[in-house]
Amino acid sequence: MSQPERVRAMVPLETFPLPRPLDRFGPAFPAALAEIYTGAYTPRRGVVLDPLAYPWSAADAAERADRRGVARSREPLGEWARGVIAHAPAGEEVLAALDRVGESALVGTPHRVAMRELYGSTCATCRGPVVVEAFLWERDAPVPTKKAFRCGICAREGRALLIEAVNEEDERSGQRLEQRGMAYWQFVERFGGDPAAQALGESTASLYTPRNLVALMATLRAIETALPESAARDVLRLCLVEVLVSGSRMNALAGRGAPLRIEKGRARRSHAAQTREVNVWLEFDRAARDLVSWLAVHPSPARGRATTLALDTGDADLVLCQAPLEDGLGGWSAIAAIVVLGLRKAKPVDAGEGRVVARERLLRTMRAALLDGHRSSRPEAPAVVYVPHADLETVAAVTLAGAGAGYRLRGITYQRDALPTAVAGASGAAATCDFDRDVPLLRDQPGADATAIEEAIRAGVRDAITARGEAIGTDRAGVAALEALAARRLLVPLTLSRAGGVSELETFLDHFRSALADARRSGIVTVDLDGAAAEHAHDTTLYALAEGTDATPLDDRLEWGMWGLLAASREVETRTLLRRAYGLFRDVETPDRELVERCIAAYGRQGDDGRWRLREEDSLVRRQADQTLLALQLVDAGHRFGFKVHVGRDLERRALPASAADRGAVLADLATDAERSAPVSRVARLHADAVEYVDVVWYDIADLVRRRGWRFVKWAPLRAWAARPESSLDGLEPVLGLEPAVEQMGQQLAFKW
Repeated sequence: MSQPERVRAMVPLETFPLPRPLDRFGPAFPAALAEIYTGAYTPRRGVVLDPLAYPWSAADAAERADRRGVARSREPLGEWARGVIAHAPAGEEVLAALDRVGESALVGTPHRVAMRELYGSTCATCRGPVVVEAFLWERDAPVPTKKAFRCGICAREGRALLIEAVNEEDERSGQRLEQRGMAYWQFVERFGGDPAAQALGESTASLYTPRNLVALMATLRAIETALPESAARDVLRLCLVEVLVSGSRMNALAGRGAPLRIEKGRARRSHAAQTREVNVWLEFDRAARDLVSWLAVHPSPARGRATTLALDTGDADLVLCQAPLEDGLGGWSAIAAIVVLGLRKAKPVDAGEGRVVARERLLRTMRAALLDGHRSSRPEAPAVVYVPHADLETVAAVTLAGAGAGYRLRGITYQRDALPTAVAGASGAAATCDFDRDVPLLRDQPGADATAIEEAIRAGVRDAITARGEAIGTDRAGVAALEALAARRLLVPLTLSRAGGVSELETFLDHFRSALADARRSGIVTVDLDGAAAEHAHDTTLYALAEGTDATPLDDRLEWGMWGLLAASREVETRTLLRRAYGLFRDVETPDRELVERCIAAYGRQGDDGRWRLREEDSLVRRQADQTLLALQLVDAGHRFGFKVHVGRDLERRALPASAADRGAVLADLATDAERSAPVSRVARLHADAVEYVDVVWYDIADLVRRRGWRFVKWAPLRAWAARPESSLDGLEPVLGLEPAVEQMGQQLAFKW
C-alpha cells in the first residue's frame, strides 16, 4: 500500500488550559492538529495509537476527530488517569462521594472536623477561630514563620486572604506531632518490604511536614474505607495526586510543586529558600470541585466507548503523540502509582536520571515511545509527533528518536510563533515531525561520514534560504538540515554513530555547528544582529546567501497571497483565513503567524460578526485605478524633466481617468512620436520582452544612471512628488526611501529597484 500524501502545511494551533490535577500530566493536544492528520492518514473510525497517553492527549484528540484513540504509556499513572476521566460519573455522584469522605470517622471524629482542627488557628486581629490555608516556611527552619488564612469576622467576610506571623500556639500545635509518627510509617509501608523501596519511601516521607503527612494519609485512608470500588472513588484518588505534589516541601512560595528528582534511589528535596505547607484537605476539596465543574463543560471524548479503551493496538493506522518537553511530575509519577494506586512494582526514574539533561531525556523517552508505536501499528502506518515550544535541540531529539525506532523522516513543519503564548524559558514555536516506516536498524550498516553529513547540512540550509528568499534563524536552519539529512538517508548512520558516552543528538549538534562554522564554503554568511535590531529578535544569529537570491522574499509573496485570499472571499472567519494562508506556503516556506495576522489586519476589515472582508480601498478596481493614475502622473513628470517614457504592456491599454479624457483613451495615447519611433529596447539595448514587464520607464538621459541608492519606492510619497508642478530630480532622492520620513508602515510599495 502506498503512503498517503503528506500533510505539508501548518494549521492554527489552539488549545485550552486543563484543571488540576490534569494539567500536571501535560497540556491538551491541539484538536486542529489531530483533525488534519487523522483525516489525511486514517480512515473513518480508524485506530490512532498514542504511546505517551494522559488525559486529553493525542488519543482523546483523535476521539474528537471521529477516530478510535488508543492510549499507551510508559508511566502507569498517565494511562490510568485517562481511563478515570473516560469513566468519570456525573458530578453529583463525585460530590456525594466527597461528602461521604468528609463525614467518615476513623477515630470517632468526622474527617472534615479533624482536618479543621489540624489546621486551626486564631486571627491576630479579632482572635476569632480560622482555618489556615497555608503555612510559610523558611528552609530548614524548625517552625513556620507565617500563615495565610481568611477571617470571616474582620476580613471582608472571608473573601480577603490575610498573611500574618504565626503565634506561639501555632508553633506548639506543629511540634506536638511526631516527626516519625504513625502516618510516617503508614506512608513508608506502602512502598513494600524491600530495603531499597523502603529507603525511597522514607526519603519521600521526609519531604512532608508531620502535619501534612498526617492529613495526606488520613485523607487517603478515608477514601479507601468510606467508598467502595467505583468510578467516583477513582476520581477522588486522582485528585489526591494534586495534594501529593502540592502538599510536599517541593511546593515553593511562588509555585504549585516542582517535579521530583530521584537520585540513587532516594527522593531529593528542592533548593527553594521558602516553601508553602498547604492545607491538604482544603486543596483536595478544591481540586475535586474544580475538576467536577470542568468535566461538566468538557466531557471526555472517550466517554462514548469507555468500555473498549483496552482495544488491541496491533493494527493501529497512525501513531500520534506529543513530545513531553516538560515533565510536570518527574518522580512523582512513580510515587503516586505506589502510594495512591498501590502499584509497588512501579519503577521510579532510574538512578542518575536527574543528571541527564532534558534533551537527552526527551531523546530516550521518544525512542521508547516510537518503538512501542512501531511494534503496535500496521506495516504502512505513519507516525506524527507534535513538538510544542520547539527549538533546534528538541526537534533534533524527536527526529533522531524516530530514526532510532525504525522510522524515516518525511518532513518537518515548523512555525516560529505557532503558539499564542510562550512559557518561561521556552519559545512559542511549534513543529510536527512526520515519519513513515523504514527498514529496521542494522548494526552492520556503515558509519556516518562527517564530510557528507556537513555537506548535506549546508546544502539544506542553502536550499531553505533560497526557498524563503530571506535570511533564516538557527532553529529553522536546523530543521532544514534534518530534512536534508533524511533526504540523503544519513539520519540512520548518524543514529548508529553514538559511542563513548556521546549520544547521536550531541553528535548531530556538533556536526551542525561545525557545518555552519564553515558555511562560506557553500556561499552562506552569518549575520549577527545587535543594537535595536536584536532587542526584540527571536534569534540574533541569521544565515543568508553571500550573493543574494533572486527569489521574491516570503513576506512579499505572503502579502500578495493574503490580498488574493481576501479579494476572493466575501466573508471569512479568522481560523479559515489562517488555514488558507498556511495552505499557500508549505514546508520550509511556512510563514510566521504574526506576519500572517499583520497582513490580514493590513488588507482586511473585521465586521461585528468576527468575519473578515477586503477593505474597499484595497479592492481590485480601486487598486487598478490608483495604479493607472500614478502611471499617468509618472508619464507627465518624465516628460516634464525631458525624459522619454515607456509604458509597460500591462498598463498601456488601461483607460485614462476622467480628468485626462481629453488627452486620449488609454495610457498608450500619451506616447510622443519620438517614443513610438525609437522604443526603449533599442536605446537601452535590452530585450523587448524584458522591458515590457516594467510598468513605467524613463530613459534617454545618461545623467540618471549616475544617481545611486535606488530602493523601495512607496505610493504616497511618489505620488505627492510626481503631482507637484515644481518637483525636480533634486527632490527625487527622499522619495526613493533614503529618508526615515518615507519608511513608514501603512504605505503601499509601488516599485522595487
